[in-house]
Amino acid sequence: MIRSWKFIVALGLGLTLAGLYARYGVRDNVLPRNFGVVVEGKVYRSGRLTPAATQLVHDRTGFRTVIDLGAYVGKPIDEQVAAKTARALGVKRINFTDLDGYGVGNPNSYVAALRAMSDPANQPVLVHCAAGAQRTSVCMMLYRKIYQGVPFETSIAEALEHDHDPRDNPHLRVYLQTYAEAIERAVRTGETIPWPDATDATESPATPAATAPITAP
Repeated sequence: MIRSWKFIVALGLGLTLAGLYARYGVRDNVLPRNFGVVVEGKVYRSGRLTPAATQLVHDRTGFRTVIDLGAYVGKPIDEQVAAKTARALGVKRINFTDLDGYGVGNPNSYVAALRAMSDPANQPVLVHCAAGAQRTSVCMMLYRKIYQGVPFETSIAEALEHDHDPRDNPHLRVYLQTYAEAIERAVRTGETIPWPDATDATESPATPAATAPITAP
């Protein structure tokens, strides 16, 4: 009888894993989408990941916090899977929902994301959006400028390496030109940038520190 129950449990687990692999595709499970190292041991980037790929990246980096820039907006089932995966790994997950696929939207979300990802208490962090190309690239270009002094003319190369195409998305550069100074000032001072809607972010299980020093994190 015990063996029968063990078989049933093993079969159920196997079917669940098979279902996940079928849902996401084998490649997405073994090759983390658009993964990159920003600062080894502190900041990593990617596109949205399957549970299996999330586990792979966690094993590789030991990230403590996931900063999701809106990968699962309009996808409630995938959102639930991502939240459960984070809980299973014992990591914090901070989720922003007011940035769109072009990398534009509420600049206060980038402010909050930058402050969270630069807080040593949250590091290592994994920052991602859907493809890892637009919103994540904006966040990383801002990170490199604010914390490392890297100009956008240099950091744009990293965005291109991660599939940002300025011909398909000219909005990214315009957005940075419009909001970069205000975002940097808000990161430093804690002020709020005027925007029609308040920042829409959820944090689990803990809230990042209210302030983050402008030093090399």
